[in-house]
Amino acid sequence: MSVEEQLTTAFRIADLYEPSSDLFAKVQRSIEEDAAHRLRARRIAAAVVASLSFIAVYLYIAIDRVDDSFEMPFWTLEVLATGVMVGIVLVLGPTIRRFGTSFESDVFRSNPATGRSFLTLMDIAYYLIFGAFTFMTLQYSPPAFVAGTENLARWIEFEIRRIGGLLLLMGVLHAVTLVVLPAMGLVFSANLRRARRALLGDAAPPADPRNDQIDRWITIVIWVIVGLVLLNLMVSLLLAVVGLAG
Repeated sequence: MSVEEQLTTAFRIADLYEPSSDLFAKVQRSIEEDAAHRLRARRIAAAVVASLSFIAVYLYIAIDRVDDSFEMPFWTLEVLATGVMVGIVLVLGPTIRRFGTSFESDVFRSNPATGRSFLTLMDIAYYLIFGAFTFMTLQYSPPAFVAGTENLARWIEFEIRRIGGLLLLMGVLHAVTLVVLPAMGLVFSANLRRARRALLGDAAPPADPRNDQIDRWITIVIWVIVGLVLLNLMVSLLLAVVGLAG
């Protein structure tokens, strides 16, 4: 068969192919998603530049040079650090939710409604925990180790430790959630299977031994975690009582 005949046959076969009915919609959605991603990237870059510019102007106005040293009122640095912490909480919250939605969908695949409710409750807990941390570390007067001094570096170090503590708390709780959430999903799936089998009664199909074994292991892990948490609380309470008695 000549090259011309091969090309003719290939084109005839291509004519028999019917494109997908939603091909145009898929291409259009891909273009829209790409445009939305570019717009989001530009907004993030603009927000970062605006934030850094505002911080630079704020520090330029607040810092005074006196006798070859830099001074600034304590409240100005405290307000700046608190604003940075609030910004971190407000920015990372939606970001974590956006990237965690698919993970939550996989964990609660058997019951999507439970997954959506859990995600909403996690959002509430997120803002309560980190909002409380921000306000609990807020200082209304210079700490004892910087009071009466003109060492601006120690003041900045104190505020950076506040921000670092917030990021550390976020990272630890996020890692714990990633470890515990799959176990919780398995527990919910096991409870859902038991509820469905109870509704079917004698008509229920025989149980899968592998699922029963997984349920037992998950139950053991959950009880071990609960026991460790209770033991930690008891030890902390005992140390607090001993400290008060002393």
